[in-house]
Amino acid sequence: MIKRIRIFLAAIALTVAGGITQAQAADHPAQKMVVNAITAMLDVLKNDGDRMKADPDYLQAKVDELIVPHLDFDTMTKLAVGKFWRRADAAQQTELVKEFKTLLLNTYTGALTEYSGETITFEPFRPEEREDRAVVRSTFSQSGGSDVPVIYKLREKNGWTIYDIEVNAISLVTSYRTAFTNEIDKGGIDGLLATLKERNASS
Repeated sequence: MIKRIRIFLAAIALTVAGGITQAQAADHPAQKMVVNAITAMLDVLKNDGDRMKADPDYLQAKVDELIVPHLDFDTMTKLAVGKFWRRADAAQQTELVKEFKTLLLNTYTGALTEYSGETITFEPFRPEEREDRAVVRSTFSQSGGSDVPVIYKLREKNGWTIYDIEVNAISLVTSYRTAFTNEIDKGGIDGLLATLKERNASS
């Protein structure tokens, strides 16, 4: 389950590790937030790349400072667990969010150490029907590879946060929902938690 998704997430993670070109001058706060977060992380990668590779604690601290505040882990987890979320009790829900967050961040920080000059271009912002929803569209350009569309989906609740990311039309939460459903079918919520904890312990 997790191996395939870790590879998928590695591609997502690298979208924050590239040079940025227009259109980053959009007025919408959701687009500004995404562009600013990526710019800040890019500056760290360019200026402190060697330190980040040598000092995992420094890398983790920068991710916690620059990226974590902009990710809605509660909503990501609910969407990934899907219909089974309501079957989990409060303690299980808390554990699911904790373990899923750890999984995502372990994969994310690992992928950041592989930065090699990829670039990302943002499209002009297009408003959504709901004022509390936003989509930030971009293109990830790999050296010697094909361009990959990357879409950030956000919602506004005491500030704009990302609740899903699509890479080549593949949704992060939908991919996890399929894998999580398989685990829950085999061992219930506790079985999924055990798998996540085992994976996180080995990271």
